[in-house]
Amino acid sequence: MRRVIYVFRYLLILVYTVLWGTLASAAAFFDRGGRFTCWVARNWIRWVVVSCGVRIECEGLENFDPGRPFVLMTNHQSVFDIAAIVLTLPTNFHFVSKKELAWIPFFGWALAWSGVGIMVDRSNRSRSVASLRAAAERIRGGANVIIFPEGTRSPTGELQAFKSGGFHLAIQAQVPVVPATVSGTLAITPRKSLRVESGRIKIRYGKPIPTEGLVEKDREALKVHVREAIQAGFDPELQRAGG
Repeated sequence: MRRVIYVFRYLLILVYTVLWGTLASAAAFFDRGGRFTCWVARNWIRWVVVSCGVRIECEGLENFDPGRPFVLMTNHQSVFDIAAIVLTLPTNFHFVSKKELAWIPFFGWALAWSGVGIMVDRSNRSRSVASLRAAAERIRGGANVIIFPEGTRSPTGELQAFKSGGFHLAIQAQVPVVPATVSGTLAITPRKSLRVESGRIKIRYGKPIPTEGLVEKDREALKVHVREAIQAGFDPELQRAGG
């Protein structure tokens, strides 16, 4: 019976992805600011989350200043981390993403074509630096950017080593870093399994960490500060459930 449930969930996810993804991909040609794509993404993910029996709890929305752009940094252990952020973030958003994601049907196309995705070529240092400089300009222009500083999913739920690019970006843009911690998603998509389980996810948004006045030599100290803030936000019970 459980296998039937898993198959049914995957079919629903596929249907929602084709429907909403087609809409987002088509609209992306006319939605260069990404506002409509953000709206589509929220509805797309809301249908997926409800169909999978996943509940998302959120704390810390009071830490956002609606009139000020930010760089949001969060842990990464499942695709449902993205769901938790997209459904609770009170602003429109842009993702810093590796350029390979642009080739994923529907999701990747919409991400790249609409400008919601800031695509970074990690295989080419000069292009990567140019992408981050362009991202800094967009942030100074009012864009809010989401970064997974680990660079990839954690297989255990424990924080992995942080890459430096996002911190370089935040210092360049001179905007605060908002630390966010997602707990429970590893139990929703267990390791070495294609299952999608029902369950509870919690996301905590921490207090903004200022970067005003910081320079490149302060990058490592900022990295430590952000890491400590993300680590402090974990819900131990939910993390144990996925361990």
